[in-house]
Amino acid sequence: MKIMTKRIYIEPAWKMHSYYKALATHPPQGYEFITPESSLEKVTKAASKLNFATPLFLRLDNILPLNLIKSNLTKFQKIPVAHDLIYSYDHLVLRREPWVVDIEYVPFFVSYQPRHFRHFKGTVQNVLASKYCKKIICGTEAAKRTVTHNLDCSKFEDKIEIVPFATSKKNFTKQYNDSKIKILFVGSTNILGAFETKGGREALESFIILSKKYGNLELTIRSDVPPDVKARYSSYKNINIIDQIVPWEVMEQEFKSTDVFLLPVHNTPYSAFLDAMSYELPVVTIDSWANGEVIEDGKTGLLAQKSDKIPYYIENFIPIFGTAKFNKAIKIPDPLVVQRLADKMSILIENKELRRQMGKAGRQEVEQGKFSLESRDKILKRIFDEAIS
Repeated sequence: MKIMTKRIYIEPAWKMHSYYKALATHPPQGYEFITPESSLEKVTKAASKLNFATPLFLRLDNILPLNLIKSNLTKFQKIPVAHDLIYSYDHLVLRREPWVVDIEYVPFFVSYQPRHFRHFKGTVQNVLASKYCKKIICGTEAAKRTVTHNLDCSKFEDKIEIVPFATSKKNFTKQYNDSKIKILFVGSTNILGAFETKGGREALESFIILSKKYGNLELTIRSDVPPDVKARYSSYKNINIIDQIVPWEVMEQEFKSTDVFLLPVHNTPYSAFLDAMSYELPVVTIDSWANGEVIEDGKTGLLAQKSDKIPYYIENFIPIFGTAKFNKAIKIPDPLVVQRLADKMSILIENKELRRQMGKAGRQEVEQGKFSLESRDKILKRIFDEAIS
């Protein structure tokens, strides 16, 4: 008897994120993901290639709750392909058909600006409590906390599930170079404007401290870099800045040849962390947002204490990442954090066995542990089975 494959339609809030493109290639058993672009997504994708598009979008989102507007714009839109379930991320679905939603922070149901959320909290609660919403998927406990601490979940608490992020295993053998220690910082492989959010200024300042202590270090930065930063560090021969978008094959060689992944990021870039772990790299970061859920301190990397000068949250654990207040605060590195990062890095620089041990532990988590595709897909299969049945 032939078993029918069920179809899950992935619907982004706007542009399809690379993580969900990868998700679509590794569906749970008995399922397939379908990702045809709507006309709205095509416009968003085309606009995102323009340098001014993202800042303009964020300014507009500061005025209007764009994610909630998107939900209303597509309320009566007919999906042009047959499907059994909608997999939405970062927005509500208002159609009368079964759907699950993957949410990064609770305000994203409404907008990328937290200030809009309080005005539409009741709407969010009502939609999540509807019979059509089958599951609310959170990638971390931190994400779940923003939901449970800011909504009355009494009518849908049983719908909330944690599904850890995952990435594919890499087929390679790690090669070591004992003559020098290579450190890698990745702001983004394909998005502009991530340097300061990812802790680029702190990474550079801590590297300068380390360079004065150790003579065998090299730092590679793949990120767009502000002109003042580039000018300040241009004379350092052991700092290589790649400020143009490069093919993934180039980035893969960087990951393969690196010894330590340094990313003192203020939010949590799951894909960047998991990529580093999959390439057998120990990770040094700070204990902000959900970083400690992905990087296990002392096992797969080291966590430095975050700054108490940066306003990370508003009430009830809602992050203010991307707001003007937050962006202003992260432009000035906290000297205490810089020194803490240098101290953590020194531990790995001086102990090659420890950094190799942590690198292998991270790779194990990606290949066979909680961040493996098999682990994630097992949870997703159960969620989809329950939602469709």
